[in-house]
Amino acid sequence: MLIKALNPENWPFFKADILAIESSTYEPSRRDSPDFLEKIVTHPKSLSLIARINNETAGFCLGAPLDLFSHVRGPREDTEPLPSRVLYSADTCVCSQFRRQGVGRALKQQQIQLAQQAGFQAITGRNRAGLAQDMWRLNRSLGARAFHIIENDYNDDLTPNLCIYYRINLTPLNHDSTASH
Repeated sequence: MLIKALNPENWPFFKADILAIESSTYEPSRRDSPDFLEKIVTHPKSLSLIARINNETAGFCLGAPLDLFSHVRGPREDTEPLPSRVLYSADTCVCSQFRRQGVGRALKQQQIQLAQQAGFQAITGRNRAGLAQDMWRLNRSLGARAFHIIENDYNDDLTPNLCIYYRINLTPLNHDSTASH
């Protein structure tokens, strides 16, 4: 598996794959517009990744600073005093043929590592209760804790209509190797 950064230069090449995976993974009420996905990937502080297996797109995760998502419930109510120091993990999707092979975990672990290196203090995100239980389990295994439960956020008749807004606190990296103990 090859994991690489998504950026303004390669977004046009991977855009169709990402939209297809998102469409097949999420019900319509959880999908973002192609324009907004591009806005995430092209943000100067984006931490968006793509996983490739045998030259096929296996999955992706998209993230950018929390303040880019002020229109989304969860981030909108977040009381974080420095939203630019929090990475919002907007999407993590894996193509059905590559699920249960560690792709989602590898993407999330890489995103966490890059967020620490970039100086982010935490990662937040949302998982739909019931319909995204595998992602909620994965996020919990990586340190996520429920921060807020959002009711009736999705514009559909699916139940439960609950969203878990979560937070993963990051351990700051010590860049000073001469620090005394």
